[in-house]
Amino acid sequence: MLFSRFDSQTEKILVGIILGLAVTILVVAMLSVTQGDGFSVAMSTSTATKTPTKAATATPIASATPTETSTPTSTATPTATATPSATATPTETSTPTSTFTPEPPTATFTPEPTIEPASIIASELVTTVVGSELSLTTTLGISQTAPLTRSGVITPVDTPAPTFTPAPRTVQVPANLPDYTQVEDHFWFGRPLLPELSGWGSYYYPYGTNARGQYFWHYGIDIQAGQGTTVIAVGDGTVTHADTDKVKVLGPWPDFYGQAVVILHNDRWQGLPVYTLYGHVSQVLVKQGQKVKAGDPIARVGQLGVALGPHLHLEVRVGAGTYDDTRNPDLWVKPDPGFGVIAGRVVDAQNYLVPQQLVTLHRASEPGRFWRQTFTYPDNVVKSDDNYYETFSFSDVPAGDYLVKTFFDGRQFTIPVTVIDQHTSFALINPNQPVPAPKPIPITTTPSEVSVDDTQTSGN
Repeated sequence: MLFSRFDSQTEKILVGIILGLAVTILVVAMLSVTQGDGFSVAMSTSTATKTPTKAATATPIASATPTETSTPTSTATPTATATPSATATPTETSTPTSTFTPEPPTATFTPEPTIEPASIIASELVTTVVGSELSLTTTLGISQTAPLTRSGVITPVDTPAPTFTPAPRTVQVPANLPDYTQVEDHFWFGRPLLPELSGWGSYYYPYGTNARGQYFWHYGIDIQAGQGTTVIAVGDGTVTHADTDKVKVLGPWPDFYGQAVVILHNDRWQGLPVYTLYGHVSQVLVKQGQKVKAGDPIARVGQLGVALGPHLHLEVRVGAGTYDDTRNPDLWVKPDPGFGVIAGRVVDAQNYLVPQQLVTLHRASEPGRFWRQTFTYPDNVVKSDDNYYETFSFSDVPAGDYLVKTFFDGRQFTIPVTVIDQHTSFALINPNQPVPAPKPIPITTTPSEVSVDDTQTSGN
């Protein structure tokens, strides 16, 4: 044959070609394998191929962003869903990258509403907070769907409805109380400021209340006046204290009034000594043992002790000079001409006093619009008048016709009241008794004079 035999050079060429083809085939095969692996990676989930060296963690705070930890496994589904609450359902989808960044969910919390309370405790009204914020700290695996730990359902409230918790009733009305229609007033005292000043007590913070829980229970009345305003004695008597109350305690603790004047008055009431206290004064103008007359300067208005601003705190104490012997000054300080006082008592069907109960005052000509409001005294905190046994009062009310209203135990009560010039009108609210007729014009008692030496000044 023509090519029956190859020379050595031709053989070398053929061997080279065969080796080149073999190398080419090997390279192509390797590339195919590599590309196939890459394609598999692209089509598989990140949990099946990657092993992150550090888990991505997010710790929620008030914005409700849950803590998430990536934990890849070989059997996971490509989508993990976290449901922290009824209002937020985050969806997390992993991508074939080295860092997993889940989309944080947004949870909606129910805010604490601002509620005007209807009753007060240790400060006035007890409100029930609507909704609560729960802790949203947990750990989620990327490879599974898991609920957040302690992720209680958080229900948003568009318009919070106030829920009031009435104060417990612990005091029954004593038997054999004086007939309030026959009780005589004891307006023995004048105003503690000069005649050109009103000397009216605060409507917002009267005796036996705590300004809807903002302040301490009030054992007196607060009279607004400028710093340094002259304070005068409301009646004749002898000064028993004219100094700070850091050593001799006059209130619930030392330095409560900062500086105060206490007067033991010359007249007894039903055989009991009567005191007046003037607290938070900036300057004392009298000395202990000094005798004073009604209208004499005794101090200057200040804001010492527990006081937010300059004012005079006035107390009336009956029986002894201690903090626990206070009575409502509104029933002792004579109203200005043309004005009177409304006192009242709220009792339930079981004959218990209703404490911390909202009471509103309406002009008779405008029954649907309240003019003033107050709350009944808390049980076992302040003392009522021994004759009236009142649990609320409205001072400095212009003479005329009014309605006293309150709502408790599912019933609305409306009591008509006629305010008489410089006298006390009483409103009894009791489901077991009919609406009383207006109280006739009362007679003011005349105090009996006694010697200061005969009085016992317990506590002061």
